[in-house]
Amino acid sequence: MGAQSHSGVRAGGSRRIALTAIILAAATLAALAGAGCGKSAAGKTPVVFWQFSPLATVQPILDRFRAENPTLDVQVEQLTWQSGREKIVAAIAAGRPPDLCELGSTFLPGLVADSTLADLTDSTTDIRSALVGWDGVSYRGRAYAVPWMVGTRALYVNQDLFRRAGLDPQKPPATWDELYRAAHQIAERVPDAKGFGMNAGEREVLFKKFMPFAWGNGGDILDSTLTKSVINSRQNREALRFYLALKPYSLLERQEMHEQAFAKGRLGIIVSGPWLLRTLPKTAPDLRYTVALMPRPATGHGTPASFAGAEVLGIFRGSKHRAEALRLARFLVRPENTMPLFLATGNAFPAAASAAADSYFTTHPLDRVFLEQLRYAVSPPLHPKWVEIEEIVNGELEEAIYGTKRPEQALADADARITQVLSPKP
Repeated sequence: MGAQSHSGVRAGGSRRIALTAIILAAATLAALAGAGCGKSAAGKTPVVFWQFSPLATVQPILDRFRAENPTLDVQVEQLTWQSGREKIVAAIAAGRPPDLCELGSTFLPGLVADSTLADLTDSTTDIRSALVGWDGVSYRGRAYAVPWMVGTRALYVNQDLFRRAGLDPQKPPATWDELYRAAHQIAERVPDAKGFGMNAGEREVLFKKFMPFAWGNGGDILDSTLTKSVINSRQNREALRFYLALKPYSLLERQEMHEQAFAKGRLGIIVSGPWLLRTLPKTAPDLRYTVALMPRPATGHGTPASFAGAEVLGIFRGSKHRAEALRLARFLVRPENTMPLFLATGNAFPAAASAAADSYFTTHPLDRVFLEQLRYAVSPPLHPKWVEIEEIVNGELEEAIYGTKRPEQALADADARITQVLSPKP
């Protein structure tokens, strides 16, 4: 669950995992020929588990599983977010996938499109109410993975810059108007400071940063049937006009630069994730800041929506020990097994709903804000063509942010292009 996670929890691009779209060297496939078929201890059933967490963190959890399941031999391998996706796809292509695999949520659309993942709907009905995040792993009412860790982003406010701009540092902006006013006053009244962090230079995150405003205003990209584009709606046009109104008072940069500027006291408000709570005490120990829910369109109107990412557990249709893999997945998602992962990484929260009652969140109120924000977080739809759709949205948003298209034109063009993607091919 590292900094370059492709779950959308931390950061990461959206590139479709289509087996036909990735050409791997024969040497790579040969090297993976043995994947998923390691020798097991005598008399034990092997369960091959690929995941991204440091082995030192996950090993004690797996040791407890082995103690509860002495007939199973868990063979764990740590992947990296830089090369893990390609390794997973190569193993599938070679016909030797792992039995259980951690997947970033951005991996899922391509795997669903390729019919690669096992349908887990009927075998997980009893744990539905115990976990959050099912929307992000479901397509047309069927679940293709089990939520493991979930994440989102919230509003970070520099309280010193608020004070210097004549704003109340104890009152983070709760509405669009308050966000605009705060960004404007900081940029106008504090030398060498900007009011808001607007992403630029990394096209793949634009959707994640803009859509919370649209979702909060009742907008969306696809309709409830996932068959029609609704991106060119009044709600989305209002949201995009508001978002672009922040531009004159914003730092247009990559997320990494936003976080650095915030730590240095040069940026008043940014949208970021819980990982920043882990780095700020080290990089800016004297910084006075707070975390708040995303702003809603107006008091009593809309929601403080945010983007939801996840790290999930998937079982491939080609897995040799699917029942045993599901047993391991059900064990891993228990709150007593997900809290150690959260405490070790700080990037994503347990999908186990009962983990919110852990005493840690009583003594860490800023983390608790993220738990509250997760109530309003929205997962992108698990549509087989979602990666293409998201790329269209990112491209049109980039045009609007750089001023090469008016917001209305950008959304109209996005609507036409998405409609074409959704249209049945002759």
